[in-house]
Amino acid sequence: MTQKRISLVTGGMGGLGESICTKLADQGYRVAATYSTHNTRAEQWKAEMKSLGYEFYTAQVDVSDYDSCAQLVAKLEKELGPVDILINNAGITRDVTFKKMTKVDWETVMKTNLDSVFNMTKPVVDGMVERG
Repeated sequence: MTQKRISLVTGGMGGLGESICTKLADQGYRVAATYSTHNTRAEQWKAEMKSLGYEFYTAQVDVSDYDSCAQLVAKLEKELGPVDILINNAGITRDVTFKKMTKVDWETVMKTNLDSVFNMTKPVVDGMVERG
C-alpha cells in the first residue's frame, strides 16, 4: 500500500486556506492545516470539516517564529511523515490607513506574511529536495 503524500497548508482554517485543504484532500493528499495562536475555533472547524468527510491533521503554530515552525515540522514529520507539499498561505492584515498604522502593526504584518515563508519553508526544503 502506498502512503499518501503529505501536504502542509499554513493558515488552512477558513477562506482560501480551507479551499486549498479540501482540494488537496479531494486529490488524495493527507492534509495538515495550521492555525494561529489566536484561533479559538480550531476544534469547531475540524469537526465541521469531519462532518463534510474531511479528516485533517491540525496544529497550532506561530508562523512568525522560526523555532515554532521548526518544532511543528518535526512533530508533523514524526506523526505523519515527511512534507511533500507546502502551501504558505498564512497571512494577516491591519486594515488602517498607512498614516494610522503603527510600527508594531507593520512589523506584525511583515513577520506573519513574509518571514513566515522562510520560517516554514526552511525546515522542509531539504527533505523535499532529497525526495525529488
